Amino acid sequence: RLNRAIAEHRTVQMRYFTASRNVTTRREVDPYHLRYVGGALYLIAYDHRRREVRLFAVDRIRALTPTDHPYQMPLGFDVNTYMQDALGVMRGRPIEVELLFSKPTAAWVRERIWHPTQHFTRLKDRRLRMTLTVAHTPELVGWVLRFGSGVRVVRPPVLREQVRGEARKIFRGTTDQTMTVRPRLRKSSSKARQG
Repeated sequence: RLNRAIAEHRTVQMRYFTASRNVTTRREVDPYHLRYVGGALYLIAYDHRRREVRLFAVDRIRALTPTDHPYQMPLGFDVNTYMQDALGVMRGRPIEVELLFSKPTAAWVRERIWHPTQHFTRLKDRRLRMTLTVAHTPELVGWVLRFGSGVRVVRPPVLREQVRGEARKIFRGTTDQTMTVRPRLRKSSSKARQG
């Protein structure tokens, strides 16, 4: 039904679950495009309530009803331009990033296209310098962390500090809410208690 609404330029009503707030809301959106990113499908649509184009995870759409209301996509709207700064799905203020990869990590980093703006420079010691311009989001911090000790953030300093801070939280086993995870004790059987 969603594909058909996109093809026919029809507004849809949906119940959408927002994970960060743990709430389901009713939305009326003009569906523009579906995009597969990082193992999930996302809907790029104009949200009538927010009065802006938004990104919706399709697996969080709890109900969908196409309407008879046609819409017209704004002239000049381009999905690729809309998503150009996102490393994956999160959009934000673009920043210039410079990363330095160790020799072992460089071997597989250079084999992929991570972002259209990426540029590689192979250094004499076989390390790899990457520059790219991407949205400054938590997604970027997580992406850098995935390379572990095989990467160093050269610039910007604010990203270097965010990565360092998240690495400390991982090491300490804490989150933004400073949640402590305690192992659950297994209930022992009556035979084990008697023995």
